[in-house]
Amino acid sequence: MTDKSYWWIAINGPSCARSNFPMRKPLVTPTPEQLIGFPTAEEAEQAQHTCLTAPIREVKKHMKNWITGVALGRLAHIRPSNPEPPTRGTTMWLEENRA
Repeated sequence: MTDKSYWWIAINGPSCARSNFPMRKPLVTPTPEQLIGFPTAEEAEQAQHTCLTAPIREVKKHMKNWITGVALGRLAHIRPSNPEPPTRGTTMWLEENRA
C-alpha cells in the first residue's frame, strides 16, 4: 500500500463510514466496495458528508476528482476483492499488522 497514513472513508452502496484516526492499511468490517484515503481529517469528514447528503450526480463528480487525486498521489484508494453487503450497523476499523 503506502508508508503514508491517511484518514479513510469506506464506501459501500449508500453507506459511507469514516475512520477516527489515520491509518496506513485499514481493515474494515463489513468489507466495503472501496476505501479512499485523505491527508487530513477535515477532508475525510467533508467527503463523508458529501457521500451521505449530496445528490448522486454531485457525488459522482466528487468521486472523479478523488480518483484524479489518487492518480496524482495525493489520495489513496483500496478496492477490496470481496466486499460485503452494506449494513446499518457499526463499522469496525483496524490497522493491518505490517510485520
